[in-house]
Amino acid sequence: MVLYRDIEIGRRFLVDVLGFEEKAVETDETGVVHRVDLSLGYYDRITIGQAGAGPNGPAASGGAHHRFTIGNNCWEVETLLERVRAAGAPVMDVLTDAIFGDCAFTTEDAEGNRWTISGVVALTG
Repeated sequence: MVLYRDIEIGRRFLVDVLGFEEKAVETDETGVVHRVDLSLGYYDRITIGQAGAGPNGPAASGGAHHRFTIGNNCWEVETLLERVRAAGAPVMDVLTDAIFGDCAFTTEDAEGNRWTISGVVALTG
């Protein structure tokens, strides 16, 4: 689970910028979001949560690094990279045309979590 100081900032980055899809949202009795289950691509899932308040609450995950493979086509990664750049998110480690045509890039959210998104060219025989 990735814990955010402000779960809504993380949620908006993952959904609006990276294109994750919300699968489940857990709120308290007042409607405040505490946990969101998300997916990207066919297999990749992640849960984000609200970091706790006070000295005994769980700490935020700032600085963590997460990796996701979103499909067999590098055009999907390139399209997402364009969307990330348009949103003004920092982009680093852009890899294209690697061995076997793999491609990837790394971006960072507002709380310092890094997200590497990759695509793998399927080998056909």
